[in-house]
Amino acid sequence: MKKLLALFCTLAVTVSLLAMPAAAVGYDPSAVYSVQAAAAYVVNTDTNVIIYEKNSEQQMQANGLTKLMCAALVLTNYQDALDTTTFTMTSAVSDYVYQTDYADFRPGETFTVREALYAMLLRNANDAAMGMAYQLSGNDLTGWVSQMNSLSQKIGTTGSTWTDACGIDAGNVTTAKDMYLILRYLMDFDAFKEIEKTALFVLPAKEKHSATSNLLNLNVMVNATSGGQYYRSAVQGGILDVKGYKADTGAQSAVSWATQDGATYIFSIMGSPDTCDTYGYENRRPALFETTKLVDWVFSSFTIQSALDTTQPLCEVKVDYAGNDSLLLYPADDLKTILPAGSDSSVTQKIYNLPESVAAPVHQGDVVGSVTLVLAGESIGTVDLLAGQDIERNSLLFAVAQLKAFFGSLYFRVVLTLSLICLAVYLGWFLYHAYLYRNDSHRIRRD
Repeated sequence: MKKLLALFCTLAVTVSLLAMPAAAVGYDPSAVYSVQAAAAYVVNTDTNVIIYEKNSEQQMQANGLTKLMCAALVLTNYQDALDTTTFTMTSAVSDYVYQTDYADFRPGETFTVREALYAMLLRNANDAAMGMAYQLSGNDLTGWVSQMNSLSQKIGTTGSTWTDACGIDAGNVTTAKDMYLILRYLMDFDAFKEIEKTALFVLPAKEKHSATSNLLNLNVMVNATSGGQYYRSAVQGGILDVKGYKADTGAQSAVSWATQDGATYIFSIMGSPDTCDTYGYENRRPALFETTKLVDWVFSSFTIQSALDTTQPLCEVKVDYAGNDSLLLYPADDLKTILPAGSDSSVTQKIYNLPESVAAPVHQGDVVGSVTLVLAGESIGTVDLLAGQDIERNSLLFAVAQLKAFFGSLYFRVVLTLSLICLAVYLGWFLYHAYLYRNDSHRIRRD
């Protein structure tokens, strides 16, 4: 029951976020760095503003990023039992992941779910992911994958299909936007955030390992000691789909998040060619290279600011039945948004939706209209405009206005017209009968 409640609460938060479409500002980083990845999606999670987008809904092979979806399913169901739930590695799983990224989990060794999460998220270990999924599913990997797909859809993904728990199978496909949604979902789990920021995890000795094992995080952006030029203090975590490139060539994907000065961004980078990494290390990490460039660009170029000031009137509107009074209108919300560093709210365009006038009485806090803010041609939000003060009705002005309104109304014109018609008919009838009466009187006198 506790797990079901946790799932409901986490999904509720996610759905509430998805219910507010992200505003697409569409900034271009090319003046600083030209993104070479096949797809990218950068979003500020505080405002839901899309900072940068490139082919974000294009389906691509997920590869090792599949482990984020596997982790989402594990944490949804076992977040309160990570240290008490265990599994034993099997030969069947070892054979399936042979000669792929692994953490040297050997058949017959027993691991906790938390240990497996560290291995699969830090080292992109296929043996940890598959071994855990195999036993937690009751040896029903097909059922496990079905649950992954079901949860993925609940999270809001639209371009993802999962076919195994680790990403070896080529049928695992996703999009940059979907990976953003999955990472955002995972960021609600404290255990996930704790694992992701770990530079080095020491795996205890096991049945076939007499000594501890060091699991170094492949996402060296979080490693101040050995991260070199990749290290960024703002980066809080992330995962790579493959380790990196030396003599071979290829493309790499990574999903990460970074926080600085109270602002948090998610960076979903897919299909970065190894040739784009110019840091000069033997082991090239193109997705991390491009992520660092975008992290630097974002935090040096943008700040979260209030686009409106709720303490200052934004405009005014005429008030009827109150003499010469006008009503000052205040924004209901300060509408925090992403603005270029060094700028202020003056860079936004304001589009008002207001009546020509309002009728007294008016009470402070009444919603009178709204204002929509536009930045770089895109709407960044709409805020209600509230009455800033009470305004009483002038009874004499109201009575005069009502009389004027009555005499100018269609009802009055119809009644007046009908009355005139009736009067004209009556006058005609009266004159006609008066004429007949005179004729009759003349006739009688002659007789």
